[in-house]
Amino acid sequence: MVGKSRDDFLLGIKKIASQHTTASHIAFAYQIKTENGVDSYFKDDGEPNGTAGRPLLTIIESKNLVNTGLAVVRYYGGINLGTGGLTRAYSKAGMKAFKNSILENYIHFSNYKLIINYNVLDKLINVIYSNKGTILDKMFADKVIVHISLPTKAEKIIREEFKMINMSLMN
Repeated sequence: MVGKSRDDFLLGIKKIASQHTTASHIAFAYQIKTENGVDSYFKDDGEPNGTAGRPLLTIIESKNLVNTGLAVVRYYGGINLGTGGLTRAYSKAGMKAFKNSILENYIHFSNYKLIINYNVLDKLINVIYSNKGTILDKMFADKVIVHISLPTKAEKIIREEFKMINMSLMN
């Protein structure tokens, strides 16, 4: 699962639950990068404490992943696994899911406000898009005010390419 907030992940869990209405447990864990650091969370969903969600979170943490989560759907088959068996089963299922996933490098984005002349707008747009940025808003007056989201590392490229630009970080 991929998401940028707790709500994203919980919505994903609800969707999984709606697809597996007869499942005994849906244990999960996620780790999200926030402005205040990293938000990590796990839920055992009725399994003994620390035997289901915790092993999933351990996988995420050991791989230094952010904005990601793992969920395991379990149907009780009549055999009690014990706490060690549950921990191994959830770990094995989580690792299998992880190995079958496509990972992308985390890129930190920042939002900027730029005040530019009309004659550089097209060139600016090309530089923004070529650096994986997006334009959030444009306002036209005597100058163009452009709000953008840009990988933080690309700020230097914009500043060097457009030396006369008025560029400020937005909150």
